[in-house]
Amino acid sequence: MAEGTSGVAEDAVGAAAAPVAAQPVVAVIGVGNSLRRDDAAGLEVVRRLRARADGGAGGRADAAIAVLEYEGEPLGLLELWEGARAVVLVDAIRSGAAPGTIHRMDASREPILGLLRGSASTHAVGVGEAIELARTLGRLPARVIVCGVEGACFEAGEGLSVEVTGVVDSLAQDVLREARELAG
Repeated sequence: MAEGTSGVAEDAVGAAAAPVAAQPVVAVIGVGNSLRRDDAAGLEVVRRLRARADGGAGGRADAAIAVLEYEGEPLGLLELWEGARAVVLVDAIRSGAAPGTIHRMDASREPILGLLRGSASTHAVGVGEAIELARTLGRLPARVIVCGVEGACFEAGEGLSVEVTGVVDSLAQDVLREARELAG
């Protein structure tokens, strides 16, 4: 796992996920599909989070935080977050709210399956189902926070909608703050 100049551990992961190396305290995982417009929101958030951290966003070093991109099957998350005490998942959501709306859910406190049923996933098992399966199997980290952004366009293609682009930087800042609090 490479480490950025700020101390934020970083890695890019595709369909073949490997468990978080060096056992970071917190794994921040951007989930999505870079070829389905707003479904790439989670991926873009973690990319900007890395850029912000590497640019010297201040504060203490964050070597205990792994920042990962994941475009694979959601069930692979169970392997990916293995060993992490806390996880912040960032994903695009379809709930009927206005595009660009930010959602924050604490999956460690209560089941969130109903809240993520409208997820943008093209997979047979979505992020919500993967979280609930992990809970049932006893493989859910102690803390799991899901940060979602309401998408506008999930059609094939690249590039985020204007509404989602407008909130990506602030969501990256919120996610970094959340991860630092969880690592503290």
